[in-house]
Amino acid sequence: MNDRLRLFATALLAAVTVLLPAGVHAAGCRKGDDALADERALETVRNALAQECPCNSFSTHDAYYTCAFRQLALVGGSLLRPECVQDALDLIGGAVCGTGGVACASVTRDRPPRVSCQVTAPSACRATNARPRPGPPISLFPESAVSPRRAISPFIGVSSSRRACDEQTFCADVVEWTAGTCVDTRSDGPYAAGFRDVRLVKPSAVDPTQERVLNAVIWYPTTPGAGPIETGSRAVRDAPLDLSGGPYPVVMFSHGSCGFERQSLFLTPWLATHGFIVVAPPHPGNTLFEFPTCGTGPAQAASAVERPRDIIFALDYILAQGKDPASPFYGAVDESRIAMTGHSFGGLTTYLTTALDDRFTVALPMAPATGPNSTLTIPSMTMYGAIDSVVSIPGVLAAYDRSSAPKRLVEIDDAGHYAFSDSCFPAPECNPPVTLTQDEAHERVKRQVLPFLEVYLAGDQSFAPFLTTAPPPGVQVSSK
Repeated sequence: MNDRLRLFATALLAAVTVLLPAGVHAAGCRKGDDALADERALETVRNALAQECPCNSFSTHDAYYTCAFRQLALVGGSLLRPECVQDALDLIGGAVCGTGGVACASVTRDRPPRVSCQVTAPSACRATNARPRPGPPISLFPESAVSPRRAISPFIGVSSSRRACDEQTFCADVVEWTAGTCVDTRSDGPYAAGFRDVRLVKPSAVDPTQERVLNAVIWYPTTPGAGPIETGSRAVRDAPLDLSGGPYPVVMFSHGSCGFERQSLFLTPWLATHGFIVVAPPHPGNTLFEFPTCGTGPAQAASAVERPRDIIFALDYILAQGKDPASPFYGAVDESRIAMTGHSFGGLTTYLTTALDDRFTVALPMAPATGPNSTLTIPSMTMYGAIDSVVSIPGVLAAYDRSSAPKRLVEIDDAGHYAFSDSCFPAPECNPPVTLTQDEAHERVKRQVLPFLEVYLAGDQSFAPFLTTAPPPGVQVSSK
């Protein structure tokens, strides 16, 4: 930044600080009671920059600065608290626009690792200090928790690493949303999502004389451009499975009470784009299509028995398909890497199912209902919204405490029970802008889910920085 622009930025910072009401904001930007409003104000500035100062239209960084600071004065002057003006200036200063450079990420081997980013020439952004440290290699995760699927990242076993994040405009995004890996978890993966509807029939666990029909959906990786994406599944119907990255890990998904198998489309087909096969059966008697009886005591009690068997039956099906030469899934299903996840009652189903079947290798309960003995004995990540009023947060925390390591606990600020589903019902915990919008909540959920599954299920330790560096503002993480 040249001296003229530096003076302009300093003057802008002083002007905005004077113009905005002082108040008492000791917590700083994006912290405390103002955190969510600050985040949205900075996002508004970012959107104004993208619209009014398109990055590829500038031949020099100074020209971009001139446009960007004008937008900061016009938009940020009325929105940003004084504590956040420097964040906006850092955002602009860390833009690649007009530089001919790239956002160069760096992750140190410290404990905990530190992520940084600077705009550099592409030739200057290369691995530095990349020789292994003396002594035995440092393992971030137990060997039993992971099995390699892709090449191990140079982040593991080196003192530091740098890489060019070619698709990122702002260094701020490199740090907060990619953890220095250059993978932005808000985006789809390298595949497109295909899906198939399957009809499974099994005897009832409560009354074996009765049949349970499970009209399940299976999402899986397919080739980009394989066909039109159906809105109701956010995937391409009956698309050919892309075998290039297989065999793929399996993720079993269980919906909430009075939910349905497609209730979390922000998550299930998105996981398929990242190289997972996702299987979601419905739980008859406890679905949205049986409302309101789905929520009655008898329905809940029966579901506690039926749900785990539904999941296990659907798991048996997809594993058998992977061994059947006549199946489109032949050779594409990895029976050694199976995850169990679910929302609300589906979270309770996660506890129940993994206790019954030892084929599951990781668990991911989301805003789970819990019982007095709910526990997990495999690598797990438990997620919940900080203002959830549907399930017992003390019960969630107690189940986490009882569970075996390695384990992670993720709390999302300003999010309620339905942060893990597509829809949210009007309520104090689902009341934007006081609370997170669904899109905002989903971004935070994805930021945690993908790295956990990649490291613990898929065995790809290049995602380890997501789990070992600080999370973005608004998310609290602890691990053991």
